[in-house]
Amino acid sequence: MSRFSLSARSSPAPFDEAAEARELEEFFRQQDPVDVAAADWHTRWEQGLTSAEQVQLQQWLAASPAHAAAFECQGQIMAALRSIPADDVARVRAAHSSVSSHASSQPGQSLQTGPGKKIADRRINSRPSPVARQPRRTWMAFCCMAILAVGVGWYQWDQPHTFSSSYVVGRGQDQVVTLPDGSELALDAETQVQVTLYRDRREVRITEGQIMFAVAPDSEKPFQILAGPARVTVVGTRFSVRYRHDGMDAGTAKVAVEEGHVRVDDARSPLANNEGAAVDLKAGQSLTVSADGGVGQVVAVAPSSVALWRKGLVRFDNASLGEALLELERYGPSGLVIRDPAVAAMPIGGSFQIGRPDEFAQMVMRIMPVKLVKDAAGRTEIIMAP
Repeated sequence: MSRFSLSARSSPAPFDEAAEARELEEFFRQQDPVDVAAADWHTRWEQGLTSAEQVQLQQWLAASPAHAAAFECQGQIMAALRSIPADDVARVRAAHSSVSSHASSQPGQSLQTGPGKKIADRRINSRPSPVARQPRRTWMAFCCMAILAVGVGWYQWDQPHTFSSSYVVGRGQDQVVTLPDGSELALDAETQVQVTLYRDRREVRITEGQIMFAVAPDSEKPFQILAGPARVTVVGTRFSVRYRHDGMDAGTAKVAVEEGHVRVDDARSPLANNEGAAVDLKAGQSLTVSADGGVGQVVAVAPSSVALWRKGLVRFDNASLGEALLELERYGPSGLVIRDPAVAAMPIGGSFQIGRPDEFAQMVMRIMPVKLVKDAAGRTEIIMAP
């Protein structure tokens, strides 16, 4: 049976374009403005954008992670709608055509879609309607309405998630999570993540922190990670993803593969237009996605060095001393402080034990022109040596 059904009002009414416009305006007022904008942009994108509009779209996507997520959702909605069985579509068209013909003498009928959604009948399958004669932008607004009303209503009804959970790991803590599909997530300190398993895919959104993934293979349900500017797609492998708002590599996303391979691309670019920009990352390789979505060069790493925090180690590669101290503080109070910007900017490299700030301080004093001084509060300040 088709998921769509038709209903008619009890009394006929003549076509009133002004009333239709008011109904459309009221519909949009009830929607999330981001969803409305995403639907509009997606409709225009599918119809073809000018060079200037392409730039405007990229600017809108980059303005907020919510914009990129809403735009991607519209693509998923359209894919879901287009996957409706042909027989169902034919029955809907046949029924709609019958109603549209009847509406030439009794207009005002409506199409019920999804849970409680409706769209005023435009008589698309009969003679051209007043809507069909309106300017392109007005027609695209109706397309947006269709995507929002039909798409969101039906898609959310037909594609519910099978599992959804959020995890927050505090300072100095870690957590290992096993998902219902068998995938394992090792969460580092100060990590926030949302996990959602759908019928046809698995999705993880990293708000902050770093995670080591051991993904259970399932070719029918690709596993996707969204971390700031990066999108990582995989079927089954072991890899780490780091995304932090501050400290080392702030605003960027770093991906390193221990086993198998993943595909990395810009999370804010439409998937259909981004195949050429995606990079396949294999075991023993790593790359960084910049804050503006640029996918960096692939570099070689030792598989055993991926997610060293699992071994109680933290590694600095030409990080500043201030960034290094901030990283150590994620695992607990260090008792160390740096007030001099020149000292904080000094570069440091090497691997250090997590939770051993005293050893870190002693090592820093041996390899850098600094000394340690106790302050009145009992903290140890790292200052420039005379």
